[in-house]
Amino acid sequence: MSDTTPRGVIHDIGYRPFTGKRQTTAAVAWSLYLLSLRHCFGLGRSGKSKVMPWLVTALLLVPALVLAGLLLQLNKMSLSDQADLFAPLANYFGFPYWTQLLITIFAAAQAPVLFARDLRYRTVVLYFARPLSRTAYIVMRLAALATALFAVVAVPLTIWYAAAMSADVDHGEHTGHYLAAIVGVAILAVLLSTFSAMVSAVTTRSGLAVTAVIVALMLTSGIVTSVQGAAYDAGNQTLSFIGALFNPFTVAAELISGAFDQPTPSESVLHPGSGWTIGFAVAAFCWAAGSTYVLLHRTRKAASI
Repeated sequence: MSDTTPRGVIHDIGYRPFTGKRQTTAAVAWSLYLLSLRHCFGLGRSGKSKVMPWLVTALLLVPALVLAGLLLQLNKMSLSDQADLFAPLANYFGFPYWTQLLITIFAAAQAPVLFARDLRYRTVVLYFARPLSRTAYIVMRLAALATALFAVVAVPLTIWYAAAMSADVDHGEHTGHYLAAIVGVAILAVLLSTFSAMVSAVTTRSGLAVTAVIVALMLTSGIVTSVQGAAYDAGNQTLSFIGALFNPFTVAAELISGAFDQPTPSESVLHPGSGWTIGFAVAAFCWAAGSTYVLLHRTRKAASI
């Protein structure tokens, strides 16, 4: 007797078959980068997810527009007013230092979107089902967050610089300060993105991560400002430079000030020599590398569960 029992049946339930060319790992990574960058600004997400990033972006434009307006009205001011404004209106890297609360809020609000939720709900393992390494996943996510941070600061700076090019000021001086500030903003974006991503990955809860990032950055900023103020009054440069090592904003400010001979954002932030400039470069590397190492370790642990 022949065995007529069916051994297996393939059912066609109507899904469209895959007929295209399989994408490379680079294409997968690039797609993840673009998706992450869109999510930083709430694109492709719910309406309430768009409020915070675009509100902070709009608020960052306000001081830049004010400074641009002052530049355009500079010729109508008295000579004494012009003398008082010349230095601040050319201190481009002072902008992220003066608006660090808004920048911190942006980083704190968007880092959990890219890092906390994937680890908390363990959807991170789905990314590794495709040929994408943990390192590539972290790098693309960090690159997207750093790009978003760079954009929200660089755009107001560029508006400010464009107004300077239309005003009767030293264009060469402003161009040099602007380019140095752009480099500083790029460094600051890397430092903030790696640190906020690390905190988000460790906490894995969005609300807690937002609070932790803001408290950590603002608390250290307040302590560093107090230490530098006391060191400035006492004439202790070493204490001022040591204190500056413990916050990304002051690390970037001191590094750019020393490397490109730029004015510092405030009187209490002293201009470093060549030795301390190298020290701040090492500190910036340690901030970024240390945070990235903890982030990689946390992601590897979550993906292996």
